[in-house]
Amino acid sequence: MNNIMKTLTELTVVLTIPTITYGFWGINLKLPFQGVPYGSLLVIVISLLISVLVWYWLKKKKSL
Repeated sequence: MNNIMKTLTELTVVLTIPTITYGFWGINLKLPFQGVPYGSLLVIVISLLISVLVWYWLKKKKSL
């Protein structure tokens, strides 16, 4: 049961990062990459990259 809860917690943390990032882009403020033609794609790539880095960091920390 404890391993399942750890796994679910890691998944929640990793999936929360894109949610927060996309939420910031939904507000009506001047934001980075707003005038760039592929700004939305760039935000998605950055968000996924951060999620992968956090997932890797959590897996590395778990194995220590």
